[in-house]
Amino acid sequence: MVRPRNVGRYVPFKETPDWEQEEFASRTEIRQAAQAVTDFGERIAELTEKQIASFNLPTELFDAYMLLKKMGKGPALKRQKAFIGKYFRKDEALIIQVKARFQEIESKEKQKNAHFHRLEKWRDRMVAEGDTALNEFLAQYPQADRTQLRQWIRNAQKEAEQSKPAKAAKSIFQYLKALEW
Repeated sequence: MVRPRNVGRYVPFKETPDWEQEEFASRTEIRQAAQAVTDFGERIAELTEKQIASFNLPTELFDAYMLLKKMGKGPALKRQKAFIGKYFRKDEALIIQVKARFQEIESKEKQKNAHFHRLEKWRDRMVAEGDTALNEFLAQYPQADRTQLRQWIRNAQKEAEQSKPAKAAKSIFQYLKALEW
């Protein structure tokens, strides 16, 4: 009896789906696009649980993210990331919505970091320059407490001279942060 040639042997599926053929010129580009979606899914996993909840994801995908956040290293982690990537590739409208929300979150984080850097510069200037920087700061923020700030500035200068921990400088920063937020 003669056996057919392909029976019992693995034959790879050579035909790619229509949606993949339309957008990409090669299999490599398809793989790269799929990996980009998976990488984007991993970036979302780095956010907090509250931020992920703000995306209004389908329950199955949200649960997949919560499970991913709890996992340690290993092959299961890789499978979970692949599952999330596959879920996003199935639903193009979902990924567009999630990308828009992700960009909003990123821009808010950048604004917050820039604000903190400005406050750190003010704190450093006040500790280094003393009353001149304090007067400039009070011109912009008249609601600030001059006496409290002067006390913290003097303490921070003494701590810096004596190589002590910067407890007063931290207090200044916390006060400045509370002024605007």
